[in-house]
Amino acid sequence: MILDDRYPVLETLEEREGITLYRVEGGVVFFFQVRTPEDKERFYRYRAAIKRLEELGLVEAVVSAKPGRYYAFFPERPLARKGPPRAALEALAPLGFGPEHLAMAEEGVAYLSPWPLGSARRALARGPSRPRPGFLKAVPFGKLLGVAPGLLLFLLGLWLFFQGVYRYFNPPEYAVPNLVGKTAREAFLLLKDTGLRLEVVEGNDPAKPKEVVLAQEPPPGTRLRAGRTVRLTLNQARLNPLPELKGLRQEEAEAKLSELGYRLAGVAQMESPEPLGTVLASDPPPGTPLPPGAPVRLLVSRGASLGPTVPLPKLTGLSQKEALFLLNAMGLQVQAEEVPSGAPPGTVLAQEPAPGTPMPPGSGVRLRVAARGEVQVGALTPPSPPGPEARTVTLALNLPQEAEGRQVRLVLVDDRGEHLVYEGEGRGGLRVSGTYEVVGEARFRLYMDGELVQEWTP
Repeated sequence: MILDDRYPVLETLEEREGITLYRVEGGVVFFFQVRTPEDKERFYRYRAAIKRLEELGLVEAVVSAKPGRYYAFFPERPLARKGPPRAALEALAPLGFGPEHLAMAEEGVAYLSPWPLGSARRALARGPSRPRPGFLKAVPFGKLLGVAPGLLLFLLGLWLFFQGVYRYFNPPEYAVPNLVGKTAREAFLLLKDTGLRLEVVEGNDPAKPKEVVLAQEPPPGTRLRAGRTVRLTLNQARLNPLPELKGLRQEEAEAKLSELGYRLAGVAQMESPEPLGTVLASDPPPGTPLPPGAPVRLLVSRGASLGPTVPLPKLTGLSQKEALFLLNAMGLQVQAEEVPSGAPPGTVLAQEPAPGTPMPPGSGVRLRVAARGEVQVGALTPPSPPGPEARTVTLALNLPQEAEGRQVRLVLVDDRGEHLVYEGEGRGGLRVSGTYEVVGEARFRLYMDGELVQEWTP
């Protein structure tokens, strides 16, 4: 038989796992039967191992990957009793090959076997078999057939015993490859033939693809014996739901998107009875799971358009009654917010939009109005003790799953009283966050359907 019209076969040395080892003129050939994707993956991994040895200048080989002719030819070289160099083991470990796969020559590597060398090593070492003159005459043929099976079993058992003892006292070591950034399947293929155990824990990084390795323990390059464990953190990439932005002012919605790590992709405006700059809707809608950096678009009110526009006058410094009279005469809607101030009660402190803004009839204007006047202190009245200083607290809360479909109310209580933080229909996992100024002792209270379910101090 001639392999690939190039290598006359002298004898068949070993055959297992769909691979046949032939002795041919001038060397040996490992011939692969490739019928399944697993067979092809095994051959290409073997070919990659040979290529790494060739890059190190340790082996000479001829490799064929033609359909039906998958093999590796190694020229005949005398074997030597010495261990493989460390560079060869480090190059082969990520591909699942160790010292038991190598047959060493005086200079470099003689052969790389696709399975651990055993009886094949002795067959390769003894050279081509030649019958000894007179052997068949010295031993009767019938007696030879009678003792050969028992002798063969005895030698096989003895070899297995010594192999087991050697493996027990000298387990192979493997260098842990770099698995971070690889998929779970790639990591499994790199470790499956090393004898190392694989343990997987969950991680969460929405910025990276799902099912990739985020971290590993021990780090790459660590040498481990077979049976030791490599722990991988596998990304599950859970996404966060987009909160409700409807009803917020545009700048408030933009600040919330920035805080959550989302990107404002654009702002569209439309006529609406809502005050100018009020968010009417978002794209995608609230509750949509999004990764960090995802684009979000806002639809914002530009006020009603029921007639020609008029410039908005300056209202700051006027009383609330005077401002309401002017705005009602112009056909504008008003939202007034009372804020603590040292100015006289009812004084307009700020307005939105700014003076001079063209306003169509029916559009909205926001006013900030002083809620209490200046405190007059008599000359003989002893000064009041200073109150507690204002401070800032932060809220970051994900509503529990039991909030789904229930009426939720979240308030902040401090020395100044109770302040509403959020009110509306609850959704499990909805994130409520913000920064608030408080005076004295502060507590958050969470109500569901009017019942207090949680209270905590920030």
